[in-house]
Formats: sequence, C-alpha cells, structure tokens
Amino acid sequence: MFWELCVQYSNGTEEVLKVFRDLEVALNCVDRIYAQEGYPMHLAYRVRPTCTV
Repeated sequence: MFWELCVQYSNGTEEVLKVFRDLEVALNCVDRIYAQEGYPMHLAYRVRPTCTV
C-alpha cells in the first residue's frame, strides 16, 4: 500500500507533497515538519492512503 503526505489548507484544498510505501516513514515525516515549522493555524499536514486503483 502507498501513502500520500498531503498539506490541507484552510479553504479545504489539498496538495500531495510526497508518496511513501511505509506508513511509519510518512508519519515520521509529518512529525519532523511540525517539529521544524510548528503548528500553523492555516494548514495541516496529513497522511492518507493513495487514491490510485
């Protein structure tokens, strides 16, 4: 299974930043982003399964 690291903006739009094979690696990437940039109010980083068939 593949996992997408996405940024979700306050207006509801999303942008895929990177695709991972390992969920743990993707979640660690989100943790590193928040550790470096803090927790902004206008966007959120999230991990979701890919939508490809």
